[in-house]
Amino acid sequence: MGVILQGITTVFIADFVTGLVHWAEDAYARRDTPIIGKLVADANIEHHRRPRAFLANNWFASSWDLLLLGVLLIAVAWWCDRLTWHIWLFAALVANANQMHKWTHQNPAENGVLVTWLQEWKLLQTRRHHAKHHQGEKNSYYCVITNFLNPVLEELELWKKTERFLERWFGLKRRPDPTVDAANQAA
Repeated sequence: MGVILQGITTVFIADFVTGLVHWAEDAYARRDTPIIGKLVADANIEHHRRPRAFLANNWFASSWDLLLLGVLLIAVAWWCDRLTWHIWLFAALVANANQMHKWTHQNPAENGVLVTWLQEWKLLQTRRHHAKHHQGEKNSYYCVITNFLNPVLEELELWKKTERFLERWFGLKRRPDPTVDAANQAA
């Protein structure tokens, strides 16, 4: 496989993994979840209530946990003698996923020329694409790096089918999003 195709594949894997985490947080993190409840559930609910509020956080405040995971991944890969440029790229993308998410909530003037250009050329997720996550029941379009995976995952109904599986086999019910009215959630 050529280097460019390997790079694109790595980007898509990072997009999927960060989307998977985003979905799990939105669907199952509750305020009373041990350890992550206050950090994750509260932040996600607030983000759905006021999508631009998290823009006030600097990069480190938004990404310290992802940076830590990226460094841990690099350290483990190095220790196992498996550190490649793919791991470096994946770790860099994951560590910056929240920043890329922020860019989808900013206008071109706030993003600057380079990020705006990357969004216009669809090399980074666009504002219009990410806005689909904040519509209706807010239970779709979880990936935040590219515009490419979300439509495929929605066509496959991956998140809905996974939620049905988890509820049927493990009794795990999706957390109702308090920012969505009850009539909309029942539909």
